[in-house]
Amino acid sequence: MSGLEQVKSALAAALERSGLRAHSAFAPGWARAYTGPVAAVGLRTGESRGGALGSYLGRRTDPETLECREIYGMRMEMTLSLDLYSPPKSGAAGCDSALETLHQAILEGLPAGLRPTELKWEETAWDEDAQMFLRRGSLSCSAFFTAEASEDGLMLSDFILKGVVSR
Repeated sequence: MSGLEQVKSALAAALERSGLRAHSAFAPGWARAYTGPVAAVGLRTGESRGGALGSYLGRRTDPETLECREIYGMRMEMTLSLDLYSPPKSGAAGCDSALETLHQAILEGLPAGLRPTELKWEETAWDEDAQMFLRRGSLSCSAFFTAEASEDGLMLSDFILKGVVSR
């Protein structure tokens, strides 16, 4: 999974854990399938910093195999779109309650590698296309990734968002 997809998935999962439905990819009309407020998580802008081999962080030894691996880091600066949709029966107030839940998730539920710097939102308005209330928002953040290379330096694993458990 790409770094961007990891960030969008981690943010959507944090929102879901906080009780707000979230969707990271969508097609026209997708929001109408929800009976309550839902957040659409996407990307507005992004920038990568630090190449894979240019950001050496150190070494880690696996306690079980005693294999030594080099650790590399990468940082991405991005602004994510966090658009909140609310069905007519919930009204514009549904967007307000979703925004409160979103704030709570950002304060308490993000992985260690995702550092928010700014959250902005607009006034709630009626979205004619979705036939729902919509409050557009954006979250600027830094995302920190790590990757491991074997001791001989021949294999560099995928970059993983710091604080996210991979299986």
